[in-house]
Amino acid sequence: AVVSTQSTGEQRELASWIVPDTGKCTGTERARYAQIRLEQLAESKDQELSLYTQLIENLVYLLWRHIHHYTVHALPDSDSQPHKKQLLSSQDSIKQLTRELSLHLTDPFLKKIVDFCSSKNTSTVTSSFTSALVRRLRKLIAV
Repeated sequence: AVVSTQSTGEQRELASWIVPDTGKCTGTERARYAQIRLEQLAESKDQELSLYTQLIENLVYLLWRHIHHYTVHALPDSDSQPHKKQLLSSQDSIKQLTRELSLHLTDPFLKKIVDFCSSKNTSTVTSSFTSALVRRLRKLIAV
């Protein structure tokens, strides 16, 4: 349907990816080759979006894991006195990190991540996983 609305030049350009010499093709053959090329391009874009979704999911997981570690587990116990000056400086850095998180990981940004992964992904498991990670990030930011 889309191919029929294209000009002969556009059809030739698309068909040339399938058949190098489109001058020998009939109009019907050229339209069919153009349609095949459009389907290939659509498939390629679908695969690309799927890879972007997986990449975003992995990056959100790494981000959550690191922030969780530094905000929850990296704070020194009050029992540990050996390197007090180093611990205090590390505590200050962690406090600064938690203050700045809300500036960089805003609600609209996190919502876009969830929306993108939900709309581009056919797997509800992956979408739920990303949503759960974003919820956990929001909790860490709110603390």
